[in-house]
Amino acid sequence: MALEFHFVLALALVYGTSFVFAWLRRYDIPILAVEILAGIVFGATLGLVNDGTAGYDFFVSLAAFGLLMIMFDAGLELDPEIIRRDPVRVTALAVSTFLLPFAAGFGLGQFLDLSLFASFLTGVTVSTTSLGLIYPLLEDFDLLDTDRGQVILAVAVMNDILSVAVLAYGLTLATSDTPIVGVGVVTAALAFFFLVLPFALSPHIANTLRDGVFENPAKAGVFLMVALAFFLEHLGIHAILGAFFAGLLVAIVTRDGHDVEESMQPVTDLTAPVFFFYVGTNIHLDSIAAAPLLLGGVLVVGLGTKALGALIGGLAAGIENRTTLLLAAAMPGRLSISVAAAEIGRSQGIISDQLYQAFVLLSVVSVFASVLAFRYLVDTPTAGAAA
Repeated sequence: MALEFHFVLALALVYGTSFVFAWLRRYDIPILAVEILAGIVFGATLGLVNDGTAGYDFFVSLAAFGLLMIMFDAGLELDPEIIRRDPVRVTALAVSTFLLPFAAGFGLGQFLDLSLFASFLTGVTVSTTSLGLIYPLLEDFDLLDTDRGQVILAVAVMNDILSVAVLAYGLTLATSDTPIVGVGVVTAALAFFFLVLPFALSPHIANTLRDGVFENPAKAGVFLMVALAFFLEHLGIHAILGAFFAGLLVAIVTRDGHDVEESMQPVTDLTAPVFFFYVGTNIHLDSIAAAPLLLGGVLVVGLGTKALGALIGGLAAGIENRTTLLLAAAMPGRLSISVAAAEIGRSQGIISDQLYQAFVLLSVVSVFASVLAFRYLVDTPTAGAAA
């Protein structure tokens, strides 16, 4: 069979149109939003990339690989060790910033007469927090090495763990042919990666994997990612969880995840834009405008309850006022996991296109809201000062 290169047109549009909107980044608009916007304009609106475009199948496959890379990076960013510094307070804060939005999201789904699992997925999507947003935010404002920054970072890590755990169980129950087996596998995987591996086994297996990972980080990382993705998909559990656990495995055994992340960055830079562009091609603004109640409900619940959960948790845990306000500003921000959950729901036929589009817009809007609120609090020393 002869090699075909029809896909180059689709990829030229993806990478080229991202540059068209690159000027938006000067206004602190995240690259994720730029790439989704490119997909909306050149895919959904102008129709330059659609299911009739030559090479579209390869484009979709590369978008799926991009989603795996995004989840791999999400796992690579996590460090369960951070939670051990103040486990009780961090867990209490994380639970309050997760459970309140989750319950509100589930309630919104039921109010909108969605199915049980669509309501569940709504709860998961509005309760996530982006560690990939909070980490650089703390770094940019020189808060990463402060006690205040470490509390916020630890809560974000725990929130990500809760999000992935709940999403894993939900996907297994909704998509697995053998839910009981799937739940058992997910439970074992969560226990292994979050308890056994970081606190018991990492010293014993670190030397075995570290040399191979550091010798060729990109190849080793991609191999672990696709191997675990295939394994979990074969067991009836979604492949993205395998990618997440692969990233977490690399982060734990190397104890130097961010260096590996730097080596993996070119792979992510090539594939993640394809996924976000693909997300944009599935957003039709006229469809969203036809459901203002749905969009408004998702935005209010997704932003409001996340901040409220942080405020309640901070007060209950005795956190000083300024840290509580910074936590409330940062927690609503969400990126890849929220979009990934929405894409899974749409591709599985669990949620409608309108709900999917509302979730994606929530992710984009939440980034702007969190960055602006966080910057205001940092730049205003008297804001939230303890009485």
